[in-house]
Amino acid sequence: MSFFRLLNFGITRGSSISKTHQSNCECSPNLIKIRPSSSHDTIRVPIEVVFSDKCNKALAFTLEERQRLCIHGLMPACVRTYDEQMLAIESNFHSFESNVGRYRYLRALRQGYERLYFQFVSKNVHAVLPIIYTPTVGLACTVYGMLYRGMTGIHITKHDRGHMKQILSNWPMRRSVKAICVTDGQRILGLGDLGANGMGIAVGKMELYTALAGIPPSMLLPICLDVGTNNKSLHEDPLYIGLRDERLKGDEYVCFVDEFMEAVVSTFGDQTLIHFEDFATPNAFMFLNRYQHCYCHFNDDIQGTAAVGLGGLLGIQRITKKPLEEHVIVFAGAGSAAMGIAYLLKMELMSRGLSEADAAKNIYFYDQDGVLTTARKSIPDILCVFAKNMKETKSLETLVEQVKPSIIMGATSAPGLFTEKIIRTMAASHERPGIFAFSNPTIKSECTAEQAYKFSDGKAIYSAGSPFPPVEFNGKRLTPGQANNCFAFPALVLATMTVLATRMPDEIFLLAAHELAEFPTNEEMQSGRIYPLVKQANEVAYKIGVKVAKYLIENGESLHLHICAYYYLSNWLIKVMLSAI
Repeated sequence: MSFFRLLNFGITRGSSISKTHQSNCECSPNLIKIRPSSSHDTIRVPIEVVFSDKCNKALAFTLEERQRLCIHGLMPACVRTYDEQMLAIESNFHSFESNVGRYRYLRALRQGYERLYFQFVSKNVHAVLPIIYTPTVGLACTVYGMLYRGMTGIHITKHDRGHMKQILSNWPMRRSVKAICVTDGQRILGLGDLGANGMGIAVGKMELYTALAGIPPSMLLPICLDVGTNNKSLHEDPLYIGLRDERLKGDEYVCFVDEFMEAVVSTFGDQTLIHFEDFATPNAFMFLNRYQHCYCHFNDDIQGTAAVGLGGLLGIQRITKKPLEEHVIVFAGAGSAAMGIAYLLKMELMSRGLSEADAAKNIYFYDQDGVLTTARKSIPDILCVFAKNMKETKSLETLVEQVKPSIIMGATSAPGLFTEKIIRTMAASHERPGIFAFSNPTIKSECTAEQAYKFSDGKAIYSAGSPFPPVEFNGKRLTPGQANNCFAFPALVLATMTVLATRMPDEIFLLAAHELAEFPTNEEMQSGRIYPLVKQANEVAYKIGVKVAKYLIENGESLHLHICAYYYLSNWLIKVMLSAI
């Protein structure tokens, strides 16, 4: 019996064992087999391997395993079952009073017991997701230097030009890597420039790849591009983990990222999925346009948010029975999220036969300079079609009174922006106004669920980027939706990686939005919830993943052109999702 079979834990391609023990091993591509002479022989494996984060079973080692692995006596006599281990972790998790405390505990758990960590997260998604993802991960990033516990990914600094391939090759599991999540930390949620502290976001995103889509963690690599930070408080913070320099910018910055992209595919292969996260809006769009057709690349802040946002709009269409082209929509904010949603919405409307001008006719943009009009001197290319020939106003309340939107979408990080007057104006004009407060974390939301329901007399269909509890209003239980990107990117990544897609076309994000919109039942829709529950995220990832994988295969974006049967594709993805944990 092999050591790793004894632990009931597989070793992925590229794993290794010390040369001292290779003479007693049979090495296959996926498993290292050790040949004892009988079932009672000891297996001499380095203790650091037995207790490594990827193999450590903690108190679940049986007496026989402890004796054969020569670790008998190194732990208490108790042998815990799987359920008892989960109970111990859950008890510890809930013993912390603050969410940051829970985040710190989970970081320690993963570093010591990776397999247990992902089993716990997968079975407790509803409780854990707000900790390892929004909103808590944002707060954790603000104090990331204090929470840092050791290697979680790769940090490449602006001084590493010419050496990036060598640095990437230093990753211990480099032969297994199939996807990376990279950030430069310039726009972390609604918190701004956090520099190298943004690594916490990349780590959290990739953990959801495993927890929600079942992608083995050995295939995933978080990366931080430390090009400096313009956040003066970080320069003065003795616990800050990054460079205390001003940010790289201009052509030098673009050349730096170009070299990084080339180093990634040179090191890990042409089909490596490259996920960009929390780049500043102008850079995010610039890199998306630059790389989308050259690499297997996507930007979650733009495209993942767009899929989830459009899914919510299609959900409102289901409730109101009113086609999207007849809704008047105001976007408050003109950053990555708003522009991404508007672009995908325009694409959806044009697929229904509308011209570009007609698709954009009822869509308005409002930002810190007021309503977007044709008189504005500098307008991003993607927004030009949405600029209106109308009188300028810097008041969102005035704009709402003037155009009477049926849907308002906020991505401004300006808490309280959706005032009582705005919500009441919308409710007076529409039977079921849609109110989206996308900004994260919770403290940045444009309005709360309670405010939306109260000021609209219970009419609002409310969703937010962060979780809000159900609200009792006039004897009726109203359930806010959570417009969480976790309903899109794990599924998209699962499908792309599984079928070996060569790129990620815009159409798969449109497809994901439609699948997401159909997930809630009619009964759930009647309570005002247009998104699935977080605890359903695994099911959502599978359902969307199958549809996206099928699209990629049928449209020539995959190397697996022979697997087209829905039945086989469905079972294939199930096998992938069950292989990681």
